[in-house]
Amino acid sequence: MDVKYKTIYDSIKDKILNKEYPANSKIPDEISLCKEYNCSRMTMKKALDLLVQEGLLYRKRGQGSFVMSSNNSKGQIIIPERELQGFTKSSQGNVTSKILEFKLEFANEEIANNLNINVDDPIYNIFRLRLVNNKPYILERTYMPTSLIPGITLEVLSHSVYDYIENTLNLKIASANKTTKADVSNELDHTYLRLKDIEPVLEIDQIAYLDNGIPFEYSISRHRYDLFAFNIFSVRR
Repeated sequence: MDVKYKTIYDSIKDKILNKEYPANSKIPDEISLCKEYNCSRMTMKKALDLLVQEGLLYRKRGQGSFVMSSNNSKGQIIIPERELQGFTKSSQGNVTSKILEFKLEFANEEIANNLNINVDDPIYNIFRLRLVNNKPYILERTYMPTSLIPGITLEVLSHSVYDYIENTLNLKIASANKTTKADVSNELDHTYLRLKDIEPVLEIDQIAYLDNGIPFEYSISRHRYDLFAFNIFSVRR
């Protein structure tokens, strides 16, 4: 059994956690790491893939692997593969979606940066109201690159997009980087979430990644404050 990749994984993970590889920094390329750890490219790839799946690294096409940001002062949380699933699966009760807007457009600078694509690359712009047992729960704005996630239709959106990505496109969803913040409810929240002027919402910004470290989704979801529970399980090293 090849356990060397696990030893390499542990070593690089320690360097990330101990800030030897700081957040957002580029780690050495695979060839350099292979020389450092005296291993094959396949062994190194297995170790790096595991770090990507855990949300510790992400990849930029043609540029290499980078350390995921972990700025907890902004309420940021990294969700590993084993806990990441679409809203349809993760929620209890009868989940339905009302499509408020669905269009193709070109990425602006903010969206391009979050999805690691070029400005003016084509993207889906999806605006949905998510309901549980017919009660409004979340307003969600989602952006996805059409080149990476082709074929999204209204039919796909009415079910589980994550199921479509994994079972139809045969892509593997690995991790997500989430930032949470409280906000004052706005006009759209009042209309669709049935909130009053003085009531707050919890906004969650998410960038979700495939198992190759490529971001496939940038979303901003606004949750009813009275229907949202936030649970974190922490393990001390």
